Amino acid sequence: MKRFFWGCAFVASLVALQAFNEFVYEPNYSTAEVAKIDGLLIFTDSKPIMPHEILGMVDLGFVSGTQYESVRTNLVKRVRKTYPNADGIILNLNKKGVDNCYVLKFK
Repeated sequence: MKRFFWGCAFVASLVALQAFNEFVYEPNYSTAEVAKIDGLLIFTDSKPIMPHEILGMVDLGFVSGTQYESVRTNLVKRVRKTYPNADGIILNLNKKGVDNCYVLKFK
């Protein structure tokens, strides 16, 4: 009976150790920390966790339309024109100001 108990305990400990070794978290360029506002996670204003540098900021200026898709599309076009080697942007949508974005280059 003791052999059975110790055998089960040994197998259970091996299974537990193996379970902890299976999951390996590896962040990638799309992994980010998101802003939390009023208990909700907002994925537009996020901060990448991978090493990066900010190349600059692009303002939206005048655009015909205030819908999210049109603002985003126009900012992406301006970034591609100004910073062709950019890897990403962080959108800053301002209710009372000018919408802009930070231009990122990953290291």
